[in-house]
Amino acid sequence: GLKPGGGGDKPPGESPFGFQLKAVPLKFVKELQDIVLQEAESIGSSAVFECQISPSTAITTWMKDGSNLRESPKHKFTSDGKDRKLAIIDVQLSDTGEYTCVAKLGNKEKTSTAKLVVEELPVKFTKNLEEETSVLKGQPMYLTCELSKDRDVVWKKNGQEIKEIPGKIQINIIGLQRAITIQDANDDDAGVYTCECENIKTQTTVK
Repeated sequence: GLKPGGGGDKPPGESPFGFQLKAVPLKFVKELQDIVLQEAESIGSSAVFECQISPSTAITTWMKDGSNLRESPKHKFTSDGKDRKLAIIDVQLSDTGEYTCVAKLGNKEKTSTAKLVVEELPVKFTKNLEEETSVLKGQPMYLTCELSKDRDVVWKKNGQEIKEIPGKIQINIIGLQRAITIQDANDDDAGVYTCECENIKTQTTVK
């Protein structure tokens, strides 16, 4: 029979609570996934990295490109049971990089890493030069076009780069507009004018 106060038929020396002392393995039940956004759709929107960690008591922190992230208006952390989320608010090109969730339990550590890719849109002319420009002799000539994003341009006449000449040729940048003004136009100013940006261009024939 059992002795009064005995621990049942367990072998001596084993705690009746032994099952609680087994180490729970630390692991990501669901890993982070890469996020790919197009620049146009990303601006003003959020990207959310999600993973699940077991056990839910693990402490998690976040990193970007190997540096610790702090919670801020830009980076929001949520922790709900096993779920861990990092929201990146108002995604910009500069948010591209590798994001890591670091989980710690006692002296154990596990990581899950994924990339945020923001695909940059190529620049384009949102307003081209007129196909033909007629000029009155002795009057100023004004050519203007507009880009989708802020980039350097090169103006050319008949394939030769145009340089500014005080009192004669002025090159202007107004926001995304690119303009050239030629004072006191004469027959020598006729020709094909191009505005080139990276691998695109717009042109006009000046008569």
